[in-house]
Amino acid sequence: GPAAIGAIKSLRLSKFSGKIVTTDADPLSAGFALADRHYVVPLSKSNRFMDEAIKIIREEEIDVILPTSGFDIGPYSKSRELLSALGVGLPVSDYETIELCNDKLALFSALDECFDLAWFVKSRAPEKYPCFVKPVRGKGSRDTYLCRNASELEYALSRGVEMLIQQFLPGPEYTIDVLSDLRGKALVAIPRLRLQTRGGISSKGKIVKDEHIQRQCMAIAEHIGLKGPSCFQMKEDDEGRPWLTEINPRMGGGTIFASLAGVNIPWLTMKLALETPFSVPDFDEITVVRYFEEVVIEDKRGKK
Repeated sequence: GPAAIGAIKSLRLSKFSGKIVTTDADPLSAGFALADRHYVVPLSKSNRFMDEAIKIIREEEIDVILPTSGFDIGPYSKSRELLSALGVGLPVSDYETIELCNDKLALFSALDECFDLAWFVKSRAPEKYPCFVKPVRGKGSRDTYLCRNASELEYALSRGVEMLIQQFLPGPEYTIDVLSDLRGKALVAIPRLRLQTRGGISSKGKIVKDEHIQRQCMAIAEHIGLKGPSCFQMKEDDEGRPWLTEINPRMGGGTIFASLAGVNIPWLTMKLALETPFSVPDFDEITVVRYFEEVVIEDKRGKK
């Protein structure tokens, strides 16, 4: 996915001299073309996933795993002790913290006592319309709805999954890339205005310095015990005040924007995992646009 491709590009930018091995359940994953070695593995929900991962770790002598998918980060985190016994660094949050972030209702309920949040309710009448509705457990902006009245809300709630109803925030949206050390201390937060998105991933973005957003995200990251890279989403209300909308306990699809601005999060995450001291550099305010690249893959007969 975009987060993995961005991580590989970021490591290449850092002049990383090690071997990059990628895995995916899709044999036509674009990230395979960017790596030194690649493997097709079962879906992360398969009972065979970790067995296959362990085989690859042993065969390739893997030192660090950088999960970039919302699907495999949980299984890896649950296997932290096993991976540690194999000498593998895993710079990700504890499984309980990952599960907290994956359950948006539980996350907001946990934060509500200590932080100012936009209003939210679970599967019932909102405080006012319009409101924004999304699955309590969901990924990639799928099955999200802007509901302007009770009939639209009824339709959104009839989809057969548990839904979270949130205050509608009409203003600009931010992704904030956060890096925490492996003890849970937040090291840096890099806000990015999402100028354009496609499929939930930033296609145009502007890195900005906003002390309020940076302080709040770092405080929340420490409060819930995030470790390694994470990305926060915030959106402004009609008065220009930004509010938290969700937290992903992993690298985001646009984390490479931060690398281009001067803070190479995948590279710094590697240093965390390898216990190599570093200082976090300052970042520049830049605007980044993205475009598609094509990869030609040889078929089994050697033809292109």
